Amino acid sequence: MALLLTRFKNLRFKQKLIISYIVVSIIPLLALGTFSYNQASRFLLRQAEQNLDGSIGQIATTINYRSGQYESVINSITQNIVFRQIFMTNPANFPVLYRDYVDPFFSNILSFNKDLLQISVFTDNSDILRGEYILPIALLDRMPWAEGLGDAGSTKWNLVNGKLFAVRPFEADEPPRDGTPRTALLFLSIDADSMLHGLTEVQTEAYGIRIEDRQGRTLYSAYEKLERTDTADRGDYVYMTKEIPETGWRLVCFAPKKSLSVDATSIVNATALIVVICIGVLIFIIGLFSNGFVKRIISLNKKMTMVETGNLKISVSSSARDEIGQLTNKFGHMLANVNRLIEEVYQSKITQKEAELRALQTQINPHFLYNTLSIINWKALEIDAMEISQITNSVSRFYRAVLNKGKSIISVASELENATAYMQIQLIMHNYNFDFACDVEEELLQYDMINIVFQPILENALEHGIDQLRKGSRRGRIALRGQAEGDDMTFEVADNGPGIREELAEEVLTSSSTAGYGLKNVHDRIQIRFGAAYGVWIRGTPGEGTTVYIKFPKFRAPNSSGD
Repeated sequence: MALLLTRFKNLRFKQKLIISYIVVSIIPLLALGTFSYNQASRFLLRQAEQNLDGSIGQIATTINYRSGQYESVINSITQNIVFRQIFMTNPANFPVLYRDYVDPFFSNILSFNKDLLQISVFTDNSDILRGEYILPIALLDRMPWAEGLGDAGSTKWNLVNGKLFAVRPFEADEPPRDGTPRTALLFLSIDADSMLHGLTEVQTEAYGIRIEDRQGRTLYSAYEKLERTDTADRGDYVYMTKEIPETGWRLVCFAPKKSLSVDATSIVNATALIVVICIGVLIFIIGLFSNGFVKRIISLNKKMTMVETGNLKISVSSSARDEIGQLTNKFGHMLANVNRLIEEVYQSKITQKEAELRALQTQINPHFLYNTLSIINWKALEIDAMEISQITNSVSRFYRAVLNKGKSIISVASELENATAYMQIQLIMHNYNFDFACDVEEELLQYDMINIVFQPILENALEHGIDQLRKGSRRGRIALRGQAEGDDMTFEVADNGPGIREELAEEVLTSSSTAGYGLKNVHDRIQIRFGAAYGVWIRGTPGEGTTVYIKFPKFRAPNSSGD
């Protein structure tokens, strides 16, 4: 037995593959497949119908639930006394009501419902038209879905050309102020792909799905080929129908019966003995071959998976002389070379970055700088110039943290002190025309990080965010926040400037452009020291602002005091 296993271990890979497939696959598959092919097509057809019915039922329930959520939004507006007054009675104080109720309420609904694309009120009152929230009702004349909108209190759902709409008229509580009857319709445009998510998962070449309204008209079709099937062939199809009460729709799924029962197999009493025997033979043969073939492939695959997840310090070798043994040894040699090259590049980049940082730091004579700042502070206090004293102290604290006695690791608390001092200087330089807030969880102050991280990012937020605001548009704001996330620390620097385009946000972290040199430098230093899972990410919304995310692992440097 041992000799047999040894010879099998050293066989060529192709020979092992042929033997394994012949013994393990062909014999039992022929025995079982030939015997049981025609035994249970009817059973599997019922099973497939039940599964299909369950899937369609779940989809219909989901669509009904989602439409119910938007029905609640519609009720909260059309049944609200204030909104009825605004849109139906033409109040004299409409500008105040729009500012205090309509604009913030509609904006909040759009913010909290990401699938809601548009919310508007169509009205025949031209005196209260406002942007996209309040539109003239004359626009509906060009909308085919706007016919027969129904009575107040009921919502009409429309699905036209892949676009989903919900419309409900307002009902007046009292006569309008000027005596003229008013008409107002609440309109919601919803992301149809999100609302109908799940239909394409059921659709295949053999299955068709459509949505019908109360009159039987098709609103949505996932597969038109089956819909065009001749009436004479309808008896060969299985139909599943589910109602969607909230919208008044009906979900219909249909599929050819033959597609549900092809290659059907069943287990009957006559096959039980053969199945048991075949399983016993398969277990014995697979156990015999696994030690020399499958087991080593699984072991090699596990090691490759460990390397894929970042563990490059494992040992990979084999004493076998077949292709698997050769592949294992070559993989081990390759891994050793990769480790050596990574170590060389890693050390080279760390040395390069630290040299650049030291070169920057040594450009300033710390003792001369501190003495000079101390004299300026003393002179300022002597003449009672408190603002000069304040900015001098801020500059002193800033450079003390920047220089950090020549070390590249600094405590989170000291780095935050550096950032605060820098922003105090900028506030004075900008005549306090913007706001700065710092909110960092106290837990993070006990850990360390690399220094000079927040200052370049804050500088970038000022230069490309706050300083780019149009004068008088809105007051600038920069916020520095930090929180713990498991074994990591995440910081955010957010501004309410003009924002950044997505393609530019990616570019500033990959190229040495003037706009993003500081951000790229910080990003590179973090990834070189801590790995690709950490670094800087930028998210911006044009017209609203930019947020820069910085991620570190929690760590304490040796001999760190934590201050």
